[in-house]
Amino acid sequence: MIPTGPPGLARRRGRLQKNQRKLNPRPPYGKPATRGFVQPLAAMMLVQAMTAMAVVTVPVLAPEIASSLAIDTTAVGFHQSIAYAGAAALTLVSGSFVLRHGGIRVNQASVMLSAAGVALVLTGAAPIIALGAILAGMGYGLATPGASHILARVTPPDRRGVVFSIKQAGVPIGGLIAGVLFPPIAKHFGWAWAIGLSCIMAASAALIIQRLRAPLDIDRDRTHRVGIAGAPGDSIRLVLSTPGLRPIALVAFSYGAVQLTLFAFLVTYLVERVALDLVAAGLLFSVMQLAGIVARVLWGWVNDRWLPARTLLVLVGLGTLASTTALAAFSSAWPLAAVAAVSAALGMTAVGWNGVYLAEVARVMPGEKIGSATGGGLMFTFLGIVVGPSSFAAIVATTGSYTPAFIALGALLLATVVTLALPGRAAR
Repeated sequence: MIPTGPPGLARRRGRLQKNQRKLNPRPPYGKPATRGFVQPLAAMMLVQAMTAMAVVTVPVLAPEIASSLAIDTTAVGFHQSIAYAGAAALTLVSGSFVLRHGGIRVNQASVMLSAAGVALVLTGAAPIIALGAILAGMGYGLATPGASHILARVTPPDRRGVVFSIKQAGVPIGGLIAGVLFPPIAKHFGWAWAIGLSCIMAASAALIIQRLRAPLDIDRDRTHRVGIAGAPGDSIRLVLSTPGLRPIALVAFSYGAVQLTLFAFLVTYLVERVALDLVAAGLLFSVMQLAGIVARVLWGWVNDRWLPARTLLVLVGLGTLASTTALAAFSSAWPLAAVAAVSAALGMTAVGWNGVYLAEVARVMPGEKIGSATGGGLMFTFLGIVVGPSSFAAIVATTGSYTPAFIALGALLLATVVTLALPGRAAR
């Protein structure tokens, strides 16, 4: 007889092959059957939603928390910038973590970090809340590269635009959940109960996706070294050295700054400028997020079928500029229907572009570099996110008015759209 290895080895190999066949992924970066990406997509959407929900939990509760802790509401901008500084730091090395531990395990870690970060808000101490913002941001930063690694492997190339956009719809879904659920809980039971529920929901996602670990993390390499020192430069250089990604990185910076400024300030702005109560402002925040869900899927479909990424992102930028201009004109005299319409327009534009960007990264890069390129590209998004809300908050605090802050956002958008529209190498 020919030796077959240690007893039980064949059985273990058979179990691994059976697990792999459950989701029907082909060898890495091949073209699987359609059914192969449904469960991974659902799992990655869940994680994206929970990490996004955790990050915006404080912004949707900002008026209540600020009143309770006797702090200025503009502090929410600095909270969001701190959170995404943590996201940026961890995103840079997340590609290495994904290769070593697998996308599912990394996504489990992301929701646990997010839950821990939100929980620290319950201390009521500003330095501890800032630490919690960093942890929640780190959780958010871990989620996307792991998801991109998995979805790029199990999704047919001609469906990546839609699939990545559907996955990224998890971000506004998380915002939708936060805006609908947490303000009423805060109003009737206190903001601490809303914080606690956010923690429980985020942590539960780690258990829900555990069953997918065996079939989807089968390509992990436990010998891979996590390059904390070298990974940041490598990831950024990878993006900057790829002609097809350089203009998209510019979009990620400026559009990311605008998007997270809206996430951070919309509820507070509606309460202070339009004189709405917290629950009504939270619902309008959810209107924006709901429109963002539709937009991320719609723009992904348009990108796959009709328009190249660069053209589509120019149009989305123009729409964002128009919507934020209308937002800056809000007052208590505006009818609620008009405020809701502008909120929806913000969702269709400022919230809707991310999936197109991520699909373009997956299209341009070879499979084994997608995780690192996504991490490096997201660095530009997070840089914009760090600069945007904190700069907006600083301008409002210094001038005592939202108008100059909105003018600064508009100038950033206009410069980006003009640069992107200039003749040059097409994005696809």
